[in-house]
Amino acid sequence: MKGAEHSARISWDDLRLFLEIARAGTLTSAAETLSISQPTAGRRLRALEVAIGAPLFQRTPMGHRLTDEGEAMLAHAENMEGDVIALERKLFGGGGGLDGILRLSASDWFANYVLSDPLASFALQHPAMTVEVVVDWRLLDLQRREADLVFRFVAFSTPEVVQRRFTHVRYGLYAHADYLERHGHPDPAGAGEGHVFIGLNSALDNAADLQWMHKLYPDARMAFRSNSREMQARICAGGAGLAIVPRILGDKFPLQLIAEASPPGRDVWLGYHGDLRRLRRLRALVDHLAAGVPDEV
Repeated sequence: MKGAEHSARISWDDLRLFLEIARAGTLTSAAETLSISQPTAGRRLRALEVAIGAPLFQRTPMGHRLTDEGEAMLAHAENMEGDVIALERKLFGGGGGLDGILRLSASDWFANYVLSDPLASFALQHPAMTVEVVVDWRLLDLQRREADLVFRFVAFSTPEVVQRRFTHVRYGLYAHADYLERHGHPDPAGAGEGHVFIGLNSALDNAADLQWMHKLYPDARMAFRSNSREMQARICAGGAGLAIVPRILGDKFPLQLIAEASPPGRDVWLGYHGDLRRLRRLRALVDHLAAGVPDEV
C-alpha cells in the first residue's frame, strides 16, 4: 500500500467508519449506524483515503465497493476491531455499579410476551440503568458486542460464552373457530388433506414444530410463512389456517387449542461473553430475569 510514505495518523473512529461502509455498502447506512451525518462521513472517508494514499472504495450506482487497497486494509481493520472490543469487554466487565447500558437480544414474541414484564420491574428497581432490547431472530455476535445478553433457541457453541438453560417453551396447534367450521378438526389419519397451515419461513424449515407438522400432516398446504410468530398467530386468528405457536402467545388470541395435538417444545438458552461475568449490572439483570420467568412458559 502507498500509506507508508504518509505521516498522517489514522484514527480508530475513521477505521470504524471504513468497516461500516464495507459492511453496509453505502455511506448513508454507515453514517446512520455511527450516528453521524452523511456529509461528515464523506469528509472523514476522503480524509482517510488521503492518509492512506489510495482510494479504498469504488463509488458505483450500486453503492461503495472495496478497491484492492480497501480489500487489503479490511482484514487489518477487522483485527483491530476485535482487539478494541476485547479491551472494552475487559474494562467494562470488571465490576461497576448498577448504572449504564446493557444490550439484550431476543426474538420478537419472546421479548414481548416473556421478557417484557420482568424487564419493566427491573427498570423500576434500577432507574439509573438503560436496557436496550434488540428484537431480532438472527443470532447476534457476542464476540463483537452486537449484544451483551442473548436469548436463543439453540445452545451456544463457542467456549467464550457463559450460557444456561433459561426456560422451556410449550407449543400448541391452534385454529380459529371459523376455520374449524369450514375445514373440521385436523386428523392425523387423514395426513392433513384439505387443511391449510401457517408456518415459519423456508429458512427455518428445520425447526422442531415444522418437522412435526410435516411428519403428521404431510398433505396439508402451506398458505402463509413468516419468521414472526406473532404474525403467524394473527393470521391464524383471521381464520386463514392452522398455526403452531408458543402457548404463551397463542392463548392471548381468540383461538382454539387443538388439544389432541402436541407439538414438541423447545428450550431457550441465555448467553453472554465470559469477559462480562463480573459485570454487576449484567449479573443483576440475569438474576432478575431468571427469578421473574418460570421454568416453563
